[in-house]
Amino acid sequence: MMEILKMNFFFTNPAQEWEETLPIGNGSLGGMIFGSFPEKIGLNDESLWSGYEYDKNRPEAANYLSEIQQAILEGRYLEAGQQVEESFLGNYTESYLPLGNLIITQPHQQGAIDQYRRCLDLSRSKVEITYQGTRGVYQREYFASYPDQALWGRFIAPEAESISIAYESQLHSKVVYHANESCVEIQVQCPEHVNPNYISNEWDFVQGTRGETHIYELIIEQTDGNLVFNNDRLIIENARNVSFLFRRKGAGKVPSFVEAKKRHRKDYQELFNRVEMYLGDQVQLPLNERIARVKEGQLDPGLIALYFQYGRYLLISSSRPGSLPSNLQGIWSWQLRAPWSCNFTTNINLEMNYWLADTCNLHECFVPYSNFIEQLSSAGEKTAFLHYGVAGSVCHHNTDRWFTTNPVGTPYRSQTGRGDASWAMWQMGGAWLASDLYRHYEYTGDRTYLKEVVYPVLRKSVMFLVNTLIESDGIYHSCPSTSPENLFFDAAGNKCSLQLSTAMDICLINENFDFFRLTCESLNIHDDLLDRMKQIQPYLATVKIGSKGQILEWQEEFEEVEPGHRHVSHLYGAYPGELYRTEELLNAVRKSISLRLKNGGGHTGWSNAWLINLFAILGDSQQAYQHIQHAILEASYSNLWSKHPPFQIDGNFGVAAGIANLFIQDRNGHVKWLPSLPAELKDGFVKGLKIKGNQTVEMQWKNGELIRKNIY
Repeated sequence: MMEILKMNFFFTNPAQEWEETLPIGNGSLGGMIFGSFPEKIGLNDESLWSGYEYDKNRPEAANYLSEIQQAILEGRYLEAGQQVEESFLGNYTESYLPLGNLIITQPHQQGAIDQYRRCLDLSRSKVEITYQGTRGVYQREYFASYPDQALWGRFIAPEAESISIAYESQLHSKVVYHANESCVEIQVQCPEHVNPNYISNEWDFVQGTRGETHIYELIIEQTDGNLVFNNDRLIIENARNVSFLFRRKGAGKVPSFVEAKKRHRKDYQELFNRVEMYLGDQVQLPLNERIARVKEGQLDPGLIALYFQYGRYLLISSSRPGSLPSNLQGIWSWQLRAPWSCNFTTNINLEMNYWLADTCNLHECFVPYSNFIEQLSSAGEKTAFLHYGVAGSVCHHNTDRWFTTNPVGTPYRSQTGRGDASWAMWQMGGAWLASDLYRHYEYTGDRTYLKEVVYPVLRKSVMFLVNTLIESDGIYHSCPSTSPENLFFDAAGNKCSLQLSTAMDICLINENFDFFRLTCESLNIHDDLLDRMKQIQPYLATVKIGSKGQILEWQEEFEEVEPGHRHVSHLYGAYPGELYRTEELLNAVRKSISLRLKNGGGHTGWSNAWLINLFAILGDSQQAYQHIQHAILEASYSNLWSKHPPFQIDGNFGVAAGIANLFIQDRNGHVKWLPSLPAELKDGFVKGLKIKGNQTVEMQWKNGELIRKNIY
């Protein structure tokens, strides 16, 4: 079955736009390959962020909490939101930054180019470019090595010619040539602050002196030419072969290109080859032509398997042990003020990045996420104290490399808040992240991990929840509470966002409580906090069903400002949660989705991905298939990057998870084989997906019927 692992897609023209590039990455360093004339390689480093470590919390915030809560209890929702925006928000998160571009020029590029091919080989994690020039065949090859922590490139020409390499950057930078080391040293200075792209004031961009300095090196590993440095440009004269690497300075001994390629391939394929998926042959046409044929009505089930494996490729490339987790754009970004700061958004986007990790047999790629959650949990203790006056840990909807946990909305060097309560005042990020750690344990079965990682993070989250719930008429509520990032009309027609105990809050609180209880029972731990939790849980607010048969987002049946809102937070209990179990609740989920779609919902890449997973869980195979087709054909750029728009990688990961859910589901103690198999995928084979308890499955089906299954 090894033949089915050979997956790639290709184009017969260079990339013109950034969203047409082919990505490579090793978790830390990323490259976007244009395959252009001259060649352009966009560079990224996951540690390259604006800012510096300082306290972004609002010290006096807790003084206003009771006032905000009382306003909500009295139905003064608009006033509560205004108070949050005026007195509860700390500084914005910082921004992920682009490192710069390598520009590589060859003299023949002025002539005629023929038989051009630009290919991303998912099976081997490399980009290859070949074309016919006037002198013969030219070759370029790129990969990003995790073992050697470098991006590699090789150029092969039919005849000797001069190649020049230049570096350009939007950051303050300095280039130094070290002739004795065949090396160009590049120093970049990060700005001390970059405001989000959606606000504007005099401090949009602060160069300052407190941002970090990073040093990189471009090393010519091998060439048959001569090296000359001229006007900040490295020139390799009279060369047919050039191999080079780009890395952080001081990363160790420089191996040969051949050695590095061999180590890279072995390392990468140990992860990638764990899962095989065959849904149909890979059509040997340029990707744009394949997509055009499907839009015209032709079936190409292999394209779905390709998209699935592309999601796994992107996670391997952007999330490896030792790196930060994958951000809104993985590790690939080109703007100083990228959309939404290209940060970590915890009200869906960061979590969705890791929906595929366990099911799709990439538990190592979960490690950066897990480590990040641990550090956020520690940082969130101060926010819990300063903003709520309680012990425990909290994280709101945005965070960054500096582990920001406060609700954001106050620009740098400003005393005036500009955040919106509908997204800023959501204190359930820590709870969702804590739940994800327990879900990871369910798949690995690692009891040491349960004790040393899951238990302390869950405990701090539960402590915060227990300490902040308020009692009203014998019912315990979260307050303030938002349903990210939706709005409702109050009785006076005002657009409001704060209320009591949204459906998502209720689900997350119950889930944290359940997971904490199960953790304590498994580890045989008697915890006084567990006793307090058990006293409260029976009296928590419950999820309600509205007059149309839908899940209510809020405790009252308000009119939504945007009935087709992109978030489906109130459906968390169906997926990724496992709390909506009764037929009544599942029917309400179906009705809720129907209402969203009727009003234009699912219009962003990641929102569409969430719907795919929900349809798969509900057993609606045809709706799941249609939304997968939409993801590939309409909600992706030409390089298959998911559109928000703009590019957001969570859609790629979410769709990959949804595809896996067509074939296997392990929920509420039951394993379902082919639970949502579309008619269009009537024949196929899958091997290597995971179920809970560290078990691996394989299956084969024909004419829609399962003919072979195995757990090992």
